Amino acid sequence: MRGKVAPGPSPYDFRRSRTKHRPPHPNPLPPLTRWERGFDPDPRFPLRRSGLETPQCQNRRVTTVDEALAIVAGACSPGSGEFVPLADAQGRVLARPISSDVDWPPFDTSAMDGYALRFADLGAAGGSFAERASTAAAGDSPGLPLGAGEAVRVMTGAPLPDGADTVVPVEESLSAPGRVSFRIVPKSGDHVRRRGESIVAGTALLPSGRRLDPAGIALAALAGAEPVFVHRRPRVVVAVTGNELVAAEKLPAAGQLRDSNGPMLLALCRARGVAASARLPVSDQEEAVRALFAKAGEQEDVLVTSGGVSAGDFDLLPEAAQRAGFEMLFHGVAMRPGKPVAFGRRGTTLWFGLPGNPVSSAVCFRLFVRRALDALEGDAAPGPTLLPARLARSLPVRGRRETYRDAVLDRSGPETRILPVDGRGSHDLAAHSRADALLRIPADTERLEEGDVVSYVPLEG
Repeated sequence: MRGKVAPGPSPYDFRRSRTKHRPPHPNPLPPLTRWERGFDPDPRFPLRRSGLETPQCQNRRVTTVDEALAIVAGACSPGSGEFVPLADAQGRVLARPISSDVDWPPFDTSAMDGYALRFADLGAAGGSFAERASTAAAGDSPGLPLGAGEAVRVMTGAPLPDGADTVVPVEESLSAPGRVSFRIVPKSGDHVRRRGESIVAGTALLPSGRRLDPAGIALAALAGAEPVFVHRRPRVVVAVTGNELVAAEKLPAAGQLRDSNGPMLLALCRARGVAASARLPVSDQEEAVRALFAKAGEQEDVLVTSGGVSAGDFDLLPEAAQRAGFEMLFHGVAMRPGKPVAFGRRGTTLWFGLPGNPVSSAVCFRLFVRRALDALEGDAAPGPTLLPARLARSLPVRGRRETYRDAVLDRSGPETRILPVDGRGSHDLAAHSRADALLRIPADTERLEEGDVVSYVPLEG
């Protein structure tokens, strides 16, 4: 049966009453429709609807994925900056732009081993040049200006002497004592890298908000940005809830499950380079849940929990979060899997309440927690990333909610193709482990045909 709405200040106090003689609510909610229940595991405990718990908000629709992503982005501000060595800057986000303080190349240089000469001398020298006794190598000074009819042996990266404007590869040369000639007639400027042809001093190289990859680190080094100024990374604490959970190293007793969500969520954080720590599992007891939220923010910027956000008797987290002072920014998103996901804020501390089913938990992390972590780190293009692909087979679709389905990518052809993975539901970790992408199916889609262009969220990183 549908639970009664208890009177009181909290719109999230909608669990079935544990007090036998509590009077009925004066304005009871009507039964949920089948669509509103969606695919909840137990229709006796219908999913909570964000903003629908009070009579005056009964007609409010469920938050869409796009709306939820915008809410998350709006609740996040980048952290303060810090200097880190370039050796430790992989994956960090720039807190200020970087411009070059030098030209690149910083001088005219040879692009290969050979002989540097003046192109205008080719005809006058009669094909034979006086060879300078010294050889110019990378790191040497340019040496004296090149004389008329003179050539100098140069190594790759060596600075060219004044006057040299062309390099002939060494394998095209014929050397005799004090002289050198060439098998080919080069073009003016062959194999010469001119000063500033790639970068002129003062050029903006990397904008603020750029996440550094190896190429970006190389540019930062070229510009002398050592150490580099980046945004501080957010601190994350992961807490799983449920009386049934035991640690991975333990053999579950009857009615127990090994905790897979905790290790998975920690790994997802660390794959983004974010330091994350785990709290001890939280039991389905009001006192334990209350203590979890009372301590939230002491050691973390983001608290990520798993379980306890649906509508059963022991799903205590949303109400406890609100009573602890968290503003509920959404609870329930029109998506599959992961509809019960919750998001709240208290001061600068964020809370993500992910569903307990492991696939739901993973999908919600990749959509919403990923968006928050990127935004808190100042990333100018926070995830999740959506990429196009062609559907490898037709796919019947049912339901009005936006859906994210496990899939595998085929990049063997000219276009990326995506093939849905057949799974048994949001508990099917085996199917999820085979996927390398989440196929996005927009809301109200009735059918997708083979060859349709669809979008997906890549699962690497």
